This record gives sequence, structure tokens and C-alpha cells, in this order.
Amino acid sequence: MSEAERRTLSEIEMRLMDEEPALASALVAGKPDNPVLSYALVAVFAGLGALLLVLGSFGPALGSIGFAAVLVLMRGYTWR
Repeated sequence: MSEAERRTLSEIEMRLMDEEPALASALVAGKPDNPVLSYALVAVFAGLGALLLVLGSFGPALGSIGFAAVLVLMRGYTWR
């Protein structure tokens, strides 16, 4: 980036902090303040996957469990 571009970016960031401090802090943090929706989606797809496994529908069950895993990973958590 050139010096002029850095200055412009800095000005935009400062205006955002002044006008919308909640949005600016959420963008800096990178995660939403209220993760309830994310947890609910993971629980629904994991539960659906478990139910489908019990019913013997292995393909859709693995897809549902895989989608729940993707949601967890997109949320920023690791398995460690």
C-alpha cells in the first residue's frame, strides 16, 4: 500500500469508529457478540445428523454432521 492509501484507510477507520463504534469493534473482534444463533445451528444439525444415523440414512446424516462441523470451524474454534 502506498502512504496515501494508508492515510485514506486510517481516515475511514477513524470515521467508522466515530459513527458506528459497535460495528467497528465487531469488525475488529471478528466474531459476533451473541453466538447463540451459531450454537443453535450447530446443535440442530448435529442432532439431525444423529437422528438420521439412528434411522439408518447414512449419507444425509454424514452431510448434516459435516455441516455442523463446518459451522464450528467457521466460528473460529479448533479441536484442540
